[in-house]
Amino acid sequence: MKAVFSFIMAVFTALSSFGPEMSFATVEELFTDALSLAVQRIGFLDEIGDDDIGFVDESAGYVKNTVLIFFDEDAGFFSRLDALRESGGITVGSMPDMELCVVQTAPTNLDGLMALCDKLNSHVAVAMAAISPAHRLENQYPPDDPFTSYYWYEEHWNESSPYGNNWWLEAIDARSAWGYSSLYEHIDIGVVDGGFDTAHEDLDGKIVFPNSKEASRNRPNSHGTHVAGIIAAESDNGVGVSGICQDSTLICVDWTPSDGQLWIPDLAVLYGFTKVVKAGAKVVNFSVGISSSIGENSKKFPSIVNNFDALLYSYAMGSLISKGYDFLVVQSAGNGNDGGYAVNASQNGLFCSFKEGNVFLPFAGVSKQDLLDRVIIVGSAAVDGQKYVQSSTSNVGDVVDICAPGVMVYSCTTENYYTTKSGTSMAAPVVTGVASLVWAVNPELTASEGKRIVCENTVDTVEPSSER
Repeated sequence: MKAVFSFIMAVFTALSSFGPEMSFATVEELFTDALSLAVQRIGFLDEIGDDDIGFVDESAGYVKNTVLIFFDEDAGFFSRLDALRESGGITVGSMPDMELCVVQTAPTNLDGLMALCDKLNSHVAVAMAAISPAHRLENQYPPDDPFTSYYWYEEHWNESSPYGNNWWLEAIDARSAWGYSSLYEHIDIGVVDGGFDTAHEDLDGKIVFPNSKEASRNRPNSHGTHVAGIIAAESDNGVGVSGICQDSTLICVDWTPSDGQLWIPDLAVLYGFTKVVKAGAKVVNFSVGISSSIGENSKKFPSIVNNFDALLYSYAMGSLISKGYDFLVVQSAGNGNDGGYAVNASQNGLFCSFKEGNVFLPFAGVSKQDLLDRVIIVGSAAVDGQKYVQSSTSNVGDVVDICAPGVMVYSCTTENYYTTKSGTSMAAPVVTGVASLVWAVNPELTASEGKRIVCENTVDTVEPSSER
């Protein structure tokens, strides 16, 4: 990652363009403007490549010579400047929404970075200093819409015995919910995933981006398009499928790395999360995780890996909650390790990693329970005759809140095609769609109330897989 933006030089170069009458408030505004310029000029997330990754072990890494400095929101300009000077590095990017500076340090190893973080964490202006984790993130796989290349007729809907390309909608009794469509208000839904085919016949006009930069970064991808279709594909247009939540807009961010890049910094996903929430998304879908990077003969990452994820994602959630945003996060539980063997879903990273003692919440009035009340972790289920069973590869454990249809789910793919996909990646958007309907029928609900309605009003029991 090239160091192409010196924070101190940028600030003082900009300062030189103003006269001596500039107020202190203007200096603070300039601080934010200068950091925003760093992102706009260099797109630092796109500058991080595989060569910039150091390794905790073969399945988990971090961005070398990089420290994340989250400032206390009340810290003044010169106090922040002093902390940056103490880091001994240069600012290569920022996320002003999170009071974050990304600092490139002198070359060092993981222990050296951790020691620098410990030093910075004692500075009065710093809320948290941390390394930048990196992972081999993986995507985790009645209207008149035909759900096949042939049109279906009424008798093809049978909620008592779900079958065929629309089985996943039969399983959640979607038709009954659609019967109350006049009661639903419009809702904005966030999707942080692989790229999206905005021109697809069943998604035309449904997808927007938080800003022009994210629109330009979008690269249409089968996975992201499939997830988007499950949630919100157009209904009653005579083609393809129908998504669960019709009166909705999908606010999307493509987190995927450049072609051929294997590793992705957590910052890319974190950035997408912050952007879609601030753009108005009430429910945010993450069909993504890291458990498939665990070796075939292993069941978990080193504890440091999960703790790093919990640190970053809890801080991001806490920061947004403290600013008054209310939202639900829906994440896939993951599809086992590298060999497809189910592991504990706490190993799937991101929001799955939260546990007692590893969250960081330096925000008044925000508790760990506030985070857990806003997160739904989803396992994958299949229909087996008259019962439902958990998919054999679907991760398990106490962090899994609910199971949803995730096997042979038929939805959109790129270039106006349709296909079936399987995995917790498909189960998560089913829950996202349902949660969005709940909030759309009563926008006065809190996120925690929405989660309880979704997770505590289920009808069927999903049996454990016999193939484990």
